[in-house]
Amino acid sequence: MVRCHKPERGGCGNDDYDFRCRAVSAAILFRLALKLRLGIPMLYAVLMLTAFHGWYQAHTALADGIFFALVGLAALSWVVTLLRRLWDLLEDWREERAMAELLAYRVRQARAAGEYDIDTEGLW
Repeated sequence: MVRCHKPERGGCGNDDYDFRCRAVSAAILFRLALKLRLGIPMLYAVLMLTAFHGWYQAHTALADGIFFALVGLAALSWVVTLLRRLWDLLEDWREERAMAELLAYRVRQARAAGEYDIDTEGLW
């Protein structure tokens, strides 16, 4: 939460400062919601509380179910993104391990042949 302190001197008045402070806080929260992929559920909530308030009052259970489904889909997208990143890390780790084993094999081959040069072609 952004804590807003009123200026002791100057400024355009307390009400104007409060408005600016709340506008900045709202902008920060809006950007955070968009980063968290909560833009559509947030838009839905705003529309239900303003433009479609009568429909929301008449169909509260359905409207809440739709809202929770939208939030659930956003949470599911977080899980999918996390799993994809973990999968990429696992693939990178497996590739590094395979390359290290290949290098160790080539070192053993070079030592067995009495050579000091190790072929690193195709590694990393």
